[in-house]
Amino acid sequence: MWGFSFLLYWRSLMLKLDAIVNTQQIFENTPSKVATHYHLARHSYLSLTEEGRLYIWCGVNEAWIETQSPLHEEGLVLNLCALASAGVSFAGLHPCARCHSATHNHIMVGRDGSVVLNCLSCGSVINVWRDIWEGVQKGAQPYTHVESRLS
Repeated sequence: MWGFSFLLYWRSLMLKLDAIVNTQQIFENTPSKVATHYHLARHSYLSLTEEGRLYIWCGVNEAWIETQSPLHEEGLVLNLCALASAGVSFAGLHPCARCHSATHNHIMVGRDGSVVLNCLSCGSVINVWRDIWEGVQKGAQPYTHVESRLS
């Protein structure tokens, strides 16, 4: 669980950054209250039920469609509940530019749309600006890659 000091630190970082992700639009366009995640790369809303079933929103049919693909486990997926309540969502991993850790450098998206790379191995914090966002997206890895490396 994050400490209060970490949240204050995070918010102070976010005040200085430009919005990279339009989180306001993501929240405003949420198709229903059952949406739990937003896939940044696919521009799709996801709904993960307590039973573990995953649905993707189909804008054409305006309906939730069950999917067998674990889209919520891919990189660049926002947890809408965490973003709304804590003001930040982990969105995957990216290799650290400083210590080269591939398993401890988190892509973090703030409620205001700002993005930070935060490495828990070396303590490096990199503010993501628009000119490097494309590279971060290309290098984003899901957390499932960490689990397979550790086992």
